[in-house]
Amino acid sequence: MTLRDKLRQSILKFLKLDKLGENPNSDRFTFIGDPEDIIKRKLQEFKVWYYGNSDELLNFYTAMETYGNYKEPIYNRNKQNYFWGLSADECKVKRVHSGMPKAIIETLTNIVGMPNITCEQQETLDFIIKKTKLTNIINQKQLPMTLALGWGCFKPIIDKQVCKDSPLVEWYNADDVEFVVKHDVIIGVLFMDYYYYQDKDYVLVETRRVVNGDSRIEYKLYRYEKDNSVVEVELDTIPDLADLSKDGLVIKGLDKILAVPSVFFYDMNNKNYGRSILDGKIDLFDDLDQDLSQASQTSRVSTPVEYYPVDLLERDKFGRARTPQIYNRQFIASNSYPNGDGELNGDIRTTQPNVNFNQYNEKVLSDINLILTGILSPATLGLNIAKDDTALSQREKEKVSVMTRNNILDRQQVIIADLCEQLLMLKEFMETGTISIKEYDIGVKFSEFANPSFEDKANLLSQMFGSGTISPEMYVDKLYGDSLSEEEREKEISYLVEQQQKDDNIDLSEFENEGTITEDSNIERAEQENIDELEY
Repeated sequence: MTLRDKLRQSILKFLKLDKLGENPNSDRFTFIGDPEDIIKRKLQEFKVWYYGNSDELLNFYTAMETYGNYKEPIYNRNKQNYFWGLSADECKVKRVHSGMPKAIIETLTNIVGMPNITCEQQETLDFIIKKTKLTNIINQKQLPMTLALGWGCFKPIIDKQVCKDSPLVEWYNADDVEFVVKHDVIIGVLFMDYYYYQDKDYVLVETRRVVNGDSRIEYKLYRYEKDNSVVEVELDTIPDLADLSKDGLVIKGLDKILAVPSVFFYDMNNKNYGRSILDGKIDLFDDLDQDLSQASQTSRVSTPVEYYPVDLLERDKFGRARTPQIYNRQFIASNSYPNGDGELNGDIRTTQPNVNFNQYNEKVLSDINLILTGILSPATLGLNIAKDDTALSQREKEKVSVMTRNNILDRQQVIIADLCEQLLMLKEFMETGTISIKEYDIGVKFSEFANPSFEDKANLLSQMFGSGTISPEMYVDKLYGDSLSEEEREKEISYLVEQQQKDDNIDLSEFENEGTITEDSNIERAEQENIDELEY
């Protein structure tokens, strides 16, 4: 029985079902032999495109051409004609990888930015964040890998041998975690850790779930056999795992799974998990690399060709002509022949083909625009921005990026808040052995993106506030956003209200003494003092 079969059994056991809820007679499975194998290979494909290494891409598609496509020959018909697959059999081909998948994901990671996490127990939380290096894990692992693969999971852990005064956190990629879902709710999470011990491969499956209102952590160790099947063995088979209890760990009264799944986008074909930001774009990535590779090859073959008389070249000790060693220049030997006067022709002639490179450039730009559709604005990557663009027009071009970012932030704020809450609970559990606080008021805020500068907003809002178009509360909210604490916000609003009242109650006594009060000023004063009638 394979590892996936074992995991499937565990999932069915949790769900108390005899079979999975997906209809095996669906038209989608007509030409699919193993849906789980397809999901696994998709994850590998997304990962290798994200890594952005041409050698890794060539290695992956060579393996797919060798045996991968034949496991699902009908489903993988299109992949059999990929540039990276077809060129795998070619030796003298320079394959150019654009790096666009990695650029997209890293750009999204950068514009999401670093989270600012706050709560009432700020000192304790800051201590945990520092110990776990949480912000690094979020921005270097969780955010980019969730975008690339579609899902992943945080695993809060207690390991007093590594850190005795704080819980830790590990990140698991999509191919190392399984979710147990019922009624669209995750009721269990399975983590896989792989070990190599005494020439044998093992996998530790750690299950986290809630049973009768208690949070449970359970462990099972499996050994891989030669036929890729697995056999369950004792935990102490590997000495480093001997300290793990077979019965696992139980935290009484904690009705929460000690795991934080990370999913940004819904996947219709894999509804219990998530969708990669690269999904549906791999065909275009392959086209882009093909066009860049063709342009590179065209540039190479368009190198000037020189025809030289062999008699003019130096000779080695064997009498063979020495060809000039200059990078990427092609030389063709031509025979010397006498002209009408009996003189030998010793000229060196140079030829160069006329190649239209614009067609490749236009195709590359077209590919890039199609790739970015629905994900990012080209302006976010620094593309197609005219030199005379104003700040406003550039911000208009960022709308697609802003919408993608907002979708990510909506989920990211919930994920990070849930993770920090679990870490605070485990911190208390490490110190007292119990958990008394199960909910924390945690705030997660991110910086603004593609918005007007502070100076531009201040100029516009000041005019609106001065004319009475907006209230002091709206002025503060629009100008400062989430950058102020509640106390600072209230103080700023009170100051504006006070200044507004001063402007409305101008002291006119000095003008009265000089007899310079106009009719309009008297009327205005009368209205302010609620005088029904003023004698002139």
